[in-house]
Amino acid sequence: MSSFLPKMNHADGASRRKLAGFKGFPATMPLGEFLFAYLYRRGVRHSFGVPGDFALPTFAWLEKSQIRSVTMTHEPSAGFAADAYSRLSGLGLVCVTYCVGGLNVLNAIAGAYAEKSPVVVVSGAPGRQDRQKDPLLHHKVKTFETQRKVYDEVTVASAVLLDEQRAAAEIVRCVEACLRYKRPVYIEVPHDMVDRQIPTRGFYPPLPERSDPHTLAASVRETLSLIRKARKPVILAGVELARYRFAALVVRIAERMKIPIAADLLSKSAVPECHPLYLGVYGGAMSGDEHVRRYVESADLVLMLGTFITDMSMGFYTAKLDRGRTVLATSERLSVQYHCYDSVELGDFLRALAKANIRRRPSMHLSAQPVARTLRDSERSDALSVVDVFRILSLNLDERCCVVADVGDSIFGAVAMRNARQVEFIAPAYYMSMGFAVPASIGIALGRPDLRPFALVGDGAFQMTGVEISTAARLGLHPVILVLNNDGYGTMRQIRDGCFNVITQWNYTKICELVGSGDAVKVSTKGELDSALSAARRSGKLTVIEVKIPRTDISPQLATVSREVAKMRSLSL
Repeated sequence: MSSFLPKMNHADGASRRKLAGFKGFPATMPLGEFLFAYLYRRGVRHSFGVPGDFALPTFAWLEKSQIRSVTMTHEPSAGFAADAYSRLSGLGLVCVTYCVGGLNVLNAIAGAYAEKSPVVVVSGAPGRQDRQKDPLLHHKVKTFETQRKVYDEVTVASAVLLDEQRAAAEIVRCVEACLRYKRPVYIEVPHDMVDRQIPTRGFYPPLPERSDPHTLAASVRETLSLIRKARKPVILAGVELARYRFAALVVRIAERMKIPIAADLLSKSAVPECHPLYLGVYGGAMSGDEHVRRYVESADLVLMLGTFITDMSMGFYTAKLDRGRTVLATSERLSVQYHCYDSVELGDFLRALAKANIRRRPSMHLSAQPVARTLRDSERSDALSVVDVFRILSLNLDERCCVVADVGDSIFGAVAMRNARQVEFIAPAYYMSMGFAVPASIGIALGRPDLRPFALVGDGAFQMTGVEISTAARLGLHPVILVLNNDGYGTMRQIRDGCFNVITQWNYTKICELVGSGDAVKVSTKGELDSALSAARRSGKLTVIEVKIPRTDISPQLATVSREVAKMRSLSL
């Protein structure tokens, strides 16, 4: 929210450093030009959104900029696309109109906040003159501040650009907060401000936060002492390693100290799954396999680095991790056993560990875990199960692929998926908002054109945002969409069945014909799925594969989720 961070002030130059990014900007610029020029300089190359009348002047400046504007079919999809884009490229951008657009994209931005995805929301708005005498303008909800106040709850910084003298400073403050905290920010641009000339010099950004050297030294000293004493340590690598680009640093720590690594559901693929020290996904009873669970829970030291402790990542509280044998280091807190340390930056802490001169023998219990075995000819005619889908998919992936999973067994079934080569994986594995995967595949394809998205989505989630394949077709993108069709809301059905879990059955193989691009096929056996994936890889076309799954078939991980949720809510299965 706007009070979360200090505003940048005109301050003494001796104690401030000028932002290097301003080099080359004129002394004054139109607000809209500066906004998108600054975002471009900070790494944004694509914007996702839906135009509206209050935002048209802003969209006009966006079109003139070096940032490519991508119009989606619906604002929630724009938010999901920008979220995925930010996870792989570093910073996402959504442009929408006032309230009907901004509040429509809110759920996706809430998910980005929860899962630490840096997304800038730019919203057009009524002008300064429009706000005089508080008229009932279209799109207005309660007051002209309503949308900004709502966004204060799901952002780390917000600004309404009503003052030419402070507009550039506010833009920079918000964008830098987004990058620093890896969470969304909100910038509201009144339509009669976007063309105004604004000064771009004479202000300074806040100094970067630094660790207190004495506290840092004490925390590192205590942690290294625990590592030296540990006979069976393990690293639980969290999602912040991906967000802050610390994964390589943690792998270096693991290699130097011979410590095996596990990931959690949200951080799957944050560290290379093909690395010899990688164990698999840990999540209590939802772990990728029992070997991973036993290893992590029997460790005498668990280094939780960049880890979110959520109900999902901890297997709905089935994880057995004693605080007395854990080190938890994130961007927001550091605790070593029962000691809490303030003013220690995650990057400083990890770099200090990486420099430590500790050489350990590999843990005697560590053994390499097998990847998926090849599909035998004798089983190609067998009917598909959820477990089979992920096994066969993993056989058809390589380092040029990115798997994006939607909510349900699309995520839970992927927990046990292990690849022989490094494959990127992203999913809304904490906030769990359905409809993420298909629009996210567009963000992935544009943010990382070297990767081809493979989207896993249930039939229920596909009916929410699957129409975005028309956007992919318009842009000439070629994602592979696997629609796991189990005839309705399968996850909810496991917790409590009822008519509320019933949805209309679409003819999914006609969707490519509807949008005028791509191939579509329906499969129900192991061999058919393997052949369809191989054909999709060869063709390079947009492909929709409807995967028919028995109505009652679920992954072991989803069975655990359903059982634990039912226990928590005193429901009978």
